[in-house]
Amino acid sequence: MIQAAFWLLAVVFAARLYLVARHNASSAFLGATGVGVVGLFCTGQIVPESTLDALIGGTNWLHLVRNLLVTAAVWLVREGVFSALSTEPEARRRVARRPLFLAALLLAITIPFTLQSFVPTTDAFIPETVQQPAVYVYATVYMAVLGGLGLSVLRVSIGPRDSRTVRASATVVGIGMGLMVLGCVDEIIYMSLRFLGFQGSITDVTYMLFTPLFYSGILLTSLGLGIPPMVRLWRRLALVDRFWILVLHCRFPAVRSTAQASKTRLSVAADVLGPRPAERLYTLVIAIGDLRAAGRQAAYSPPAERALVLAQRRLTNTFEPLGLELRKRAEI
Repeated sequence: MIQAAFWLLAVVFAARLYLVARHNASSAFLGATGVGVVGLFCTGQIVPESTLDALIGGTNWLHLVRNLLVTAAVWLVREGVFSALSTEPEARRRVARRPLFLAALLLAITIPFTLQSFVPTTDAFIPETVQQPAVYVYATVYMAVLGGLGLSVLRVSIGPRDSRTVRASATVVGIGMGLMVLGCVDEIIYMSLRFLGFQGSITDVTYMLFTPLFYSGILLTSLGLGIPPMVRLWRRLALVDRFWILVLHCRFPAVRSTAQASKTRLSVAADVLGPRPAERLYTLVIAIGDLRAAGRQAAYSPPAERALVLAQRRLTNTFEPLGLELRKRAEI
């Protein structure tokens, strides 16, 4: 699950980076996804944790680095969500949204970590060292901070939205943050039981619940953050229009010779890969209609007729003013 969250967030980061670099898209969530990718990379699922931790001392400092990165990523998600979805004018002026507040949170997590009795790198750092007061305070503060940030994101994410894309994104992010908050509460309960010396089934259950709750929350949050850039990228690439251009060229090869005899020049490669595919699809549909009007095309085969109808429907839905002309052409 952690690997799935990492790769999904990496894809989302790549999509957002492309849109920011090529189309001047908003970079509100770019930092959150980038920091999140680095944080998940430090979990030891991609490169062994012992290898990474050895680079910074070999005494579990990677655990702190990872948690600070995750905290920063969630805070940046919160910033982006508040900027995009909050309807409260004073939300932009709150102290809790200033970078200084993030620095204070990171410092509150770091200080107790430095007061522990350090041990060599271990994959089970919390279960093995949570009896130390410093480690217990460090991990509890970290979970409490994440839970508080997640709750604020969940509160803003709930509510009606005009855009279906924004509504879907906010809903998935809200569910993800809700699961992450439950994971934080579960982990605090587990650590408190271990710190107080309790053993038994309750401790084991809370330990096992943390990973599916927390990391499924991160997975859903990553998915929710990926919905807007993926939808925008899908629309910019216009893959549906390019698909119908390719289908029509395959079903009506004669249209290329007719077009070359006129001022309009149509070719498979230029139409499928060229810019403004919607306009190219429209030109191709009109050329096919002209082919029929000139008597150079026999009766269409059922698959070709179906493809033409679906392409016309696609254009009608994309460019409403073109619907009437397309219907007139079809009647010729």
